[in-house]
Amino acid sequence: MALGVALLAVAGCGPTALSADVAKQECFANQAKIKTMFDVFYADSGEYPPIGIVVQKLGVKCPSGGTYRFDPKTLTVSCSVHGHS
Repeated sequence: MALGVALLAVAGCGPTALSADVAKQECFANQAKIKTMFDVFYADSGEYPPIGIVVQKLGVKCPSGGTYRFDPKTLTVSCSVHGHS
């Protein structure tokens, strides 16, 4: 069975990478989760935490390898690859 799965993967029938559109939508969904977490942290403490802490706690990452950023002036989360939603 494992040999059959390996052969299908080599033949191009196995799992494929996300399409650019799907990756972008997943990234935007992650940004929404991050923003929500920032809102919760701020409501509790009156301060925004470092983005690294939020990303780590949520266990999210950009599917295209981008880096998330939070701008406390505009209250937006963005990605170095996909921008912001």
